[in-house]
Order: sequence, then C-alpha cells, then structure tokens
Amino acid sequence: MSAILTTALGGNHGYRLDGDSVHLNAEVTLAAGDLQDGSAWSLQLWASADGFAEQAPAGVKVAEFALQPLPGCFVVDACVAALPPAGQAAYAMALMLVAAAADGSVVVRDLAVYPTPQLFLQPQLAGDVACRIADGSAEITVERIVNPRAADNISGTLALEVWALDSPYVGGAWTGTPVASLVLGQLAGGEAWTDCRYTVPAVAADGAALTVMLREWTAAGYLTRDYRQLPALAAAAPVAEVAPVVVPAKPAAKKAAAKKPAAAAPAAVSINSASVDELAAVKGLSRAVAAAIVAGRPYATLADLKRVKGMGPKLLEKVGAGLKP
Repeated sequence: MSAILTTALGGNHGYRLDGDSVHLNAEVTLAAGDLQDGSAWSLQLWASADGFAEQAPAGVKVAEFALQPLPGCFVVDACVAALPPAGQAAYAMALMLVAAAADGSVVVRDLAVYPTPQLFLQPQLAGDVACRIADGSAEITVERIVNPRAADNISGTLALEVWALDSPYVGGAWTGTPVASLVLGQLAGGEAWTDCRYTVPAVAADGAALTVMLREWTAAGYLTRDYRQLPALAAAAPVAEVAPVVVPAKPAAKKAAAKKPAAAAPAAVSINSASVDELAAVKGLSRAVAAAIVAGRPYATLADLKRVKGMGPKLLEKVGAGLKP
C-alpha cells in the first residue's frame, strides 16, 4: 500500500545569492488532491525586515521559480533572477511553497524560515542626503555613493531618482510621481564618489515627502539599491511687510566721489548640465574641450575632468573657478 503524500517542502532546501541571480534548491512534495483546482505552483524566496510571524508572504519577494503541477516527490535545483529589497537592513529570509488560484488568491502551503539574517551587498547612499527643488530645478547632494562589493565587481550603470511617493517606501515596488533623475555611470567595487552635488531639471513637488533612490541597471532593468526618505517640502514663507525706518540725513561736509561698483564675477557653470556653448564661454576653455566634457558626463567632482581629452592639470587649474559639479 503506497503512502499518502502531503504537500510540503522536504527537509533539504536552501538558497545561494550570486550577483543578480539566486540558486534555489529544495525537496518538494505535491499531493494529487491539491492539484485539482488548477492553481499555479511556485517556489518563492522572500526577505522581510520584520520577520515572518505567520505562514504568509511578507516583505519583498526576491525570487520565484514556477513548478510543474505534477503529483509526487521531486528535487528543485534552479537559478533565477534575484530582485533583492533596497536598503541596508539585515533581512529574515524564507522559502515558500505557494499556490496561486485563478482568481488571484495566494495560499502558502509550506514555509521554511532561515536562522541567519541576510545582508544584500549592493551600491548604497552614505552620509547626508538632501534635495532642494526651486525654479524648475532639483539640487541633489549626497555625501557619499559607495560600491561595497569586491574590487573586480564594477556596478551596473547607476542613477539617482527623486520621487514623490503615494506612501512611505519600504524597499519593493512603489507608486508615485517622478520628480527628477540623472544617470551617474559605473562605480568600481570598493570605490566611492564623495561630496556629490547635482543640479537637474525637476517638476514641482510642493508639500510632498520626497524619496531619493539609488538605482542600478541589471539584466532585469533598473533596480533600486538604496533610498532615503526626506521631510516634506515646506511652502515658501510669506515675506513680512516692515515699515520703513527714516534716518535723518547728516549735513554733507563734502560730496564724496562715487565709487564705480566692482564687476561681478561670472557665475560658475555646471560640468554635468551646462551646454557646449555655456562651457565654451568659460575663459580659457576651448569648444573642443567643452564638447569632450559633455561627452564624458557625469562627473562626481571637478577633479574627474582630468580624464577628459585635452584637459590637463594646468588647464583645469586655470578654468576651475568658472566650473562647478
């Protein structure tokens, strides 16, 4: 007489992160009686900063592998795309055996919680982060942008995005209004960009609580790696009317010669947003070098201009006063 099968995970199971992929390994048993309603079955790996208090999905789904709905015992050994949560928290991890019905309802048939918290090694924002929006522009400042991976593990293309979200961000999917964005480039493992300051076009976001996201290009598209939630933008305070103060004039003993006002120094132009014409207008900067600056964007600091063709240390020292990041 054959034993009655019970739908469950077996005693052997686990996961292993490998860059943008995750390896799933598990013994799985599916009972024939549980397959008759036509549900779709899958193995899912979840990450939760708050743990798993009950047998239900919680946090962010990191990976999923679809199972054939066939009765019996079998071993799953699969490598699938990893979509880890954003942020730098230590996450509880759980492997779930899930049945999704045609009406969209989801039932977790079995769950295994792993005892060791998981840290996801990915590009991150470090130190102070701020964003100021005025006159159609966003001024974004980040103390440091860090790639903590191994030296030979260069990041995908990184980007900063500013969003006005409908609800506080928790590291997974979100809904909201895009406010500003810029592409930063790739960052080598173990390296960091410091004192980052960017000015980019932006839409109005008065009264909104902003979230600055650091996103990385992967085979699955841009993924959010880290984020900072900023206070709501305060509306500009009205200027109070002040009554003028009249000071009696002193008798002039002798009319002093009027001094000619000093000429104002030209404003520095941004190496990350100025046009070729604006850069070429900087005294000492040729149009060819200006075009090379535009082609080599973005730059974290003025010192990064040394990699631009035609820009040596002496020229950078000469024109540096007319430039800003």
